[in-house]
Amino acid sequence: MSIETVSTVTTSAPSRTDRARGLNIWAGRTSVAIGVLHITAFTAKTWPRWGDWFGGALHGQAAIKGPANAASMAEFWALPGSFAVPLVLLGLLVSRMARTGQEVPRYLGWTVGAWVLVGAWILEPSGFPLGLVPTALLLLAQRPSARRTSS
Repeated sequence: MSIETVSTVTTSAPSRTDRARGLNIWAGRTSVAIGVLHITAFTAKTWPRWGDWFGGALHGQAAIKGPANAASMAEFWALPGSFAVPLVLLGLLVSRMARTGQEVPRYLGWTVGAWVLVGAWILEPSGFPLGLVPTALLLLAQRPSARRTSS
């Protein structure tokens, strides 16, 4: 007489479908591409000022002296102080989460979308509208049709 043991593993949350995973991977990739394009374009434009920045040109009172420094500050905020590097990191994180089957939080798409729309409203022309691509992909991945429903 033998005893057979049957083991089943169930999860309480529905699994991500390949479609939702693919949308999130592409949202991450487009975020990385936008960030890299931004870094590349503004590095070429601001490179002559980097020595001044590392030399302390933007420290304390030196930062507020004259219109010439205003241009230097604007260029600083266009690249090293911009959201380009965190955007690349966010894109890499979203892609990794999607590849490993982790669910990307719903608030991420809505928050990035709000940030993109406010930025585009305030500063136009700009590259902000490019952010609508990863925003749309993140939001589409959250649609019920992009996820399996529990039975």
